[in-house]
Amino acid sequence: MLIFLRRTARHWAAWPFELFVLLGFVFAPDAEAFTPPTTTIQDTIYNADGTPFNGVLYISWPAFTASDTSVIGAQTISVPISQGYLTVSLVPTTTALTAASYTVLYESGGMNQYTEVWAVPPSSTPLRIQMVRVSTTQVTNVPPGASTGSLGISDITGLSAELNVRPTMGPSYIPLRAAIIDTNGLIDGASGNLSDCVHVDGSSGACGGTGTVTFVDSEVPAGVMNGTNASFSLANIPAPSTSLHLFRNGLLLEPTVDYTLSNAAITFLGSSIPGSSDKLLASYRYGGTLAGVTFVDAEIPSGTINGVNTTFTLANTPSSPGSVHIYMNGLRMSPGVDYTISGSTITFLAGSTPQAGDVLVASYRM
Repeated sequence: MLIFLRRTARHWAAWPFELFVLLGFVFAPDAEAFTPPTTTIQDTIYNADGTPFNGVLYISWPAFTASDTSVIGAQTISVPISQGYLTVSLVPTTTALTAASYTVLYESGGMNQYTEVWAVPPSSTPLRIQMVRVSTTQVTNVPPGASTGSLGISDITGLSAELNVRPTMGPSYIPLRAAIIDTNGLIDGASGNLSDCVHVDGSSGACGGTGTVTFVDSEVPAGVMNGTNASFSLANIPAPSTSLHLFRNGLLLEPTVDYTLSNAAITFLGSSIPGSSDKLLASYRYGGTLAGVTFVDAEIPSGTINGVNTTFTLANTPSSPGSVHIYMNGLRMSPGVDYTISGSTITFLAGSTPQAGDVLVASYRM
């Protein structure tokens, strides 16, 4: 025979548990001693026309742990509202040990009208709705039973298939990092130091630039042009020296043949000394390199110059065909008129085939 004892927690806590087992007792503690604290929400609800609200409030919440460690199970309750009068007691959520809030759906006239989110604080006196309301969402004229919350992916036709063809978060995803697509099609964060540069293939490393590169275009070298003065100077030191393009009367001069360069000093050689009516222009770079960009200056394309061969090859593939400058005997060739370029291959067109003794020079970016 089982004997049920109903005592308060203060009384039975002093009894050894083994004593109940030996006696065959099943102890039923006083449930009231374990009731978690609640706050009463009490108010009068009206319609916009001033008439009392009549309907039902559906109050739902997730499972959470109250401030006194009571475990509150997830549930939805219905609270009838007659002539606008509302009273309901709820466990406070603002002091709960786990995050929680109440979702309140207002139903009236057979339709879901709107929803609110309540955050209920502890209070020994009744609170009005405005004191617990966090937000309101309008859901006017939605029939009861229709979803007013979040929809699952499967609830929307075709959404799952569309999401499957889009990158998702990968295992190396890191907020505030440059995003890269890994080999599995997932979005990951670029690895490396925060000062590194990210390449188009997703790899990273120290940035190539050592400073801010400066471009100088159409500078007139300083010096007296009188047919005898061979010394001229630039405003800056070209870096690298091969970036210097020196033109006399529109023709590109050839270093070590027409002139020499030492730091910013230009010394013209022999018959290349500028006359009083000549025009000199210089273009060059200095100050560093440009991250992610490599400049190729004064490259001699490979190929036989014999008046017959029309195909020549660059050492690298230019990043853009438009960056290619090809000079023959100092005269800049015109793309599409004098030559075509595909990848790193230059093909000279009829009438522009290099002849024996011609000098070819190419500059480009890669």
